[in-house]
Amino acid sequence: MEGDILGSLGSDGKDILKLETQADFESALARLRRRGPESMAAFILSLAQDSGPVGEQVRTFIVGDDVAQAAESLRRRIRGLESPSEYHHRHALGQGIGQSLQLILDSIETLVLPREPKQAFALLVEFFEADGRAMEECREHTQEVECAFERAAAMKAEAAKAMPTMEVASEVSRLMSVDAYGLRRGLGVVVAKEGER
Repeated sequence: MEGDILGSLGSDGKDILKLETQADFESALARLRRRGPESMAAFILSLAQDSGPVGEQVRTFIVGDDVAQAAESLRRRIRGLESPSEYHHRHALGQGIGQSLQLILDSIETLVLPREPKQAFALLVEFFEADGRAMEECREHTQEVECAFERAAAMKAEAAKAMPTMEVASEVSRLMSVDAYGLRRGLGVVVAKEGER
């Protein structure tokens, strides 16, 4: 799948760069490491100009050296999960909701969770509170959204380790008490892990 997303097509219609095996990824990483920092910075900045989920992800990455700015960027992305209002755009971009959710989780996992687990927990609360917007905007691409919320539940359990048990239990109970789309059931794993502490 990643090869399909990241590969470049040659004149024969085949990928020039395959990213299917571990060796492919290691080779690509080695090639990227040979590039100078100025070249890489310019390339990353060019990606930041994209108006879609990739651009959002890159802009969050750029401010990722500051947890507060990264968290604010992620909050805005969670709140902005809605697609454009025109029907054909909404339908075509339904699949992009799942991608946006996964990219938001990537940023929470790499930029916030290791340094500020309480902040990550709070962002994941907002993430779960956006479940209605995500499901309404994803059209028929519900599986991608469901997978993202399953991953978010596992991350929330990890973030909860740094939180007082009563605070976690209260917040998770509140979220699970209103589960109109069935996406919050996975939060049971957070409760189970808290019971093991």
